[in-house]
Amino acid sequence: MRLRLSSFVLVAVAVAGCATASDVMDTGNGTYMISAHAAPVRGGAAGANEVAYKDANKFCMAKGGHAVVLQADSRDVRQSSFGGSFNRQGGSFGGGSFAAGNTDLHFRCSDQ
Repeated sequence: MRLRLSSFVLVAVAVAGCATASDVMDTGNGTYMISAHAAPVRGGAAGANEVAYKDANKFCMAKGGHAVVLQADSRDVRQSSFGGSFNRQGGSFGGGSFAAGNTDLHFRCSDQ
């Protein structure tokens, strides 16, 4: 039981650290921008949008309002790897392609 709980905590910590967001940047005229990145396990571009929107709302809530999205530029970043090994007994070859995601979210804060 203890090993199972430790494994769960380790996986939860690893997954939680797979999405990051920048600080909110003031772009002038009452508008702001935040950038976010999410690993494939966190949903790629969709996960990055979620992280950016939550942080934008948190920023606006501190100002007494909520975030209104003006523009969201999302993109998946493809990451691929291939490799193999061979010896006298045979060998193996494998690889994969994964889509991490980035987003730039432009927003303003509204009190309505």
